Amino acid sequence: MSVTATLSGHANAIDAIEGIPRHETETAASPLAVSVRGLQRRYGTRVVIDALDLEIRKGEFVALLGESGCGKTTLLRALAGLDTPDAGQIRAPERPSVVFQEHRLLPWANLWENVALGHESSVGRAGASRALAEVGLAGREHDWPRNLSGGQAQRVALARALVREPALLLLDEPFAALDALTRIKMHGLVKELVARHAPGVLIVTHDVDEALSLADRILVMRAGRIAASFHPKDHTPQTLRFTLLEELGVQSH
Repeated sequence: MSVTATLSGHANAIDAIEGIPRHETETAASPLAVSVRGLQRRYGTRVVIDALDLEIRKGEFVALLGESGCGKTTLLRALAGLDTPDAGQIRAPERPSVVFQEHRLLPWANLWENVALGHESSVGRAGASRALAEVGLAGREHDWPRNLSGGQAQRVALARALVREPALLLLDEPFAALDALTRIKMHGLVKELVARHAPGVLIVTHDVDEALSLADRILVMRAGRIAASFHPKDHTPQTLRFTLLEELGVQSH
């Protein structure tokens, strides 16, 4: 089962929880890709997400920074429909797309089958081929995941995520396992793809420089809440980098 197909199977689980309605995709008149109000998630007595509010607009690229255990991945999983919050409201697309740190390609399916999986009737081989061409893998439709480098595999994962034009794209540290040069190339590719397809994007990352490179808005999460928000265009990169490191409790010299 593909990532997007898995999400669609879980998306309606939130509907059944009192006080946490999940709504249809925002109308064309609305610029919002996702809206979160008063979200809370507890594990036993530990509060992981605490009355969190968040809005991401279509076409906006938002980076989420924070120390390990602050609730970043829990928030992403809630937006994806993979985790069930305890309270609050999520207004999000029915089936957002997710790219994880691991590409999660099916080894027994070729590349076009991986891209179209779960959407064969609407995407088909032709649509999958176009998506692969967009990420620089034209002519590789019948190749196999075992023949790909790490960067190429993540390109296929991006093609799979964007092939059905999602309103919301969730990125869970998708470039963390790549070498520095490949990561820089992937940053350029994902910015180009987001500009072309215009989904709202939330990327979870521990990398301040990655956030500065990619995002229109950078959020710092602390103790289950959004503790700070910055627009890179309003700051010099050096000043904002220093500020973000301070927000994350890192000494910068």
